[in-house]
Amino acid sequence: MVPIARRNLLADKVKLLVAVGGVTLAIVLIIVVHSLYQGVRRETDSFIHNLPGDIWITQRGTTDLVFSNSNLPSTAASAVRSVEEVKRVYTLNGRLMAFDVSGREVRTYVMALEFVGGAGSPEGTEFVPEKGTILLDHTFAKQTGLHKGDTLTYGDKSFEVADVRGIGNVLVTQFAFIRAESFKEIFGVPGTVNYILVKVDDGVAPESILQKLADTVPGSSVYTTQQFASRASEKGTGDFLPIIRVILAISFIVGLTVLSLVIYSATIERAREYAIMKVIGASPLGLYRIVISQSMFIAVVGFGLGVGLAFLFNEVAGNLVPQFITYIRAQDIALVFGITVLMSIVASFMPINRVARVEPATVFRA
Repeated sequence: MVPIARRNLLADKVKLLVAVGGVTLAIVLIIVVHSLYQGVRRETDSFIHNLPGDIWITQRGTTDLVFSNSNLPSTAASAVRSVEEVKRVYTLNGRLMAFDVSGREVRTYVMALEFVGGAGSPEGTEFVPEKGTILLDHTFAKQTGLHKGDTLTYGDKSFEVADVRGIGNVLVTQFAFIRAESFKEIFGVPGTVNYILVKVDDGVAPESILQKLADTVPGSSVYTTQQFASRASEKGTGDFLPIIRVILAISFIVGLTVLSLVIYSATIERAREYAIMKVIGASPLGLYRIVISQSMFIAVVGFGLGVGLAFLFNEVAGNLVPQFITYIRAQDIALVFGITVLMSIVASFMPINRVARVEPATVFRA
């Protein structure tokens, strides 16, 4: 039955190419859009985990780093330090800033990390540049054409680019770091900090002191780093998710429609052949296998081409648009393959129904 299915498809190579092309483009769109969503989530999660501390303290109601504000009294940092299980304490401030670079405006989310006390050597020193300098994310630098040694100005303040490396890219903006003293001089609000990061003593489970820290800082929400990273990545992409679902649905419908029309057309054109096979004793199940084999062949070929083109597209798009961050996971490829199989099965319904209604008497008609 499979050779018959192959012959039916190859009889009209143009229709075959159209069907494979339609499925391929649908698969590319599904994978690229979903990988963009996963890329933003992973980058947000990675950025938060790279900062020092086991616990994040935020103002109650804060959802994430970029789309939400957090303000805590600066005295809260001292109160947190007095908690027995706390080893080290840091403050983190951040704000979206517009710098001037040779007469043009560039925007990046500037943060400042400061060690405020505790036992042992502070972590996160790679995020604390010399005063008067700034650390830039490589995506932002590529997007703006900035390099190490270039200068950004903000009012009467200027910052020399101390280093360019992977810091954090969340699609809508990228993170940069300046020294805490510089941050306070530019727009620090006296008596407040945005976030407090806590490193607990060895052997202490961060979850065990969340409530104690919440009681220590009234009006706050306290999370483990994992909890806050998950929350921030989810909230940061929350508005993006409904759009993704619509695009995925459209992609599925387009691929399904093209596949259904081609297989149905191939079935109609060979109705007489199906009738002959019925006359010579072919079982209905065998005929159905021919239709499903045709649909599955197109879907699998389209899937293979789509996966390859999706990787290629992401690579090219990332080079042309630096802030375009994608992440293709193995489980997502498996999910798309499942969608492809479902597409091929659904696309076979109409052709199978047509085969079921083919009358053997068709063979004897002129």
